[in-house]
Amino acid sequence: MLEVFCYTVGFVLLALAALLPPTVPHRDRMAYAGLALWLLPATVHALQAH
Repeated sequence: MLEVFCYTVGFVLLALAALLPPTVPHRDRMAYAGLALWLLPATVHALQAH
């Protein structure tokens, strides 16, 4: 369930950051947060595999 949440919210944040004009404040932070949420489940799986 956490994976679905992370991927969904990450995708929404990345999509918003991509669609908003560059003059919107904190657009880069939305993109970084989206990438972090997108990579969180993969990181957890990689750490659990070791």
